[in-house]
Amino acid sequence: MAIKGKGRTRTRQPIRAPRRGPVPVPVPFARRKGVQLTAAFIAGLLLFWGGVWLTNGLRAERASEEDSVAALRRRQAGTAWNALVREQIGTIGTFEEGRPPVILPQVREGLRQLRKAEPPEDAVADLQTAAADAKEAADRVADFDLTETVRDKGFDAAAVLRFLAARDSLVTAIGLTRQAALLGIVAADLEGKERTEVLEQAEALLAEVDTAIARFYQEHTEAMSSSGIRQAPSLPVS
Repeated sequence: MAIKGKGRTRTRQPIRAPRRGPVPVPVPFARRKGVQLTAAFIAGLLLFWGGVWLTNGLRAERASEEDSVAALRRRQAGTAWNALVREQIGTIGTFEEGRPPVILPQVREGLRQLRKAEPPEDAVADLQTAAADAKEAADRVADFDLTETVRDKGFDAAAVLRFLAARDSLVTAIGLTRQAALLGIVAADLEGKERTEVLEQAEALLAEVDTAIARFYQEHTEAMSSSGIRQAPSLPVS
């Protein structure tokens, strides 16, 4: 008796691959949070340093403009003083570039003439004219409002003192020369030893004048330098 189904083979089902889960889509680089934070940080730094650079640039520009204005004011003040000095010295002597000024040379000559046994008749007249000219020049220099001229012009304290010292030295030199001329006038009316003694006093004053003129020239040159005005270098005395 045969068994049903014997010898038949069963069909096997094919093995199926496992189902894939959903694959996440990668976030674009520019949209990643870390990248965005880094970019924001860098942008903030650039904005900050850009502001600093702009501010510093504006300050530097403003400072440069202020320096230019101050330099112009200093130069104008120095020019005004220099013009007065050269004008007044020109009325009683000479002031050449690179050399200290020479003031009232006729006083020295007049004193030398008075040492002669018979001095020229015009020696006293020359001394009288020199004394009058000296007084006028000294008064004009002393009356010049130098303090107001250099005030608030950007000079430091040392520069202001140079201007004032130069004025005082010049006024002193002119005043001493005038005194020497007046002594010469007195000596003309004396004889012998008395005349000699008075002339020696006058010549001693002229030695002080030389010192005051040298001091003025140095102080005036430094004052002009602080004003931005270049003076010719000192020339050797021949």
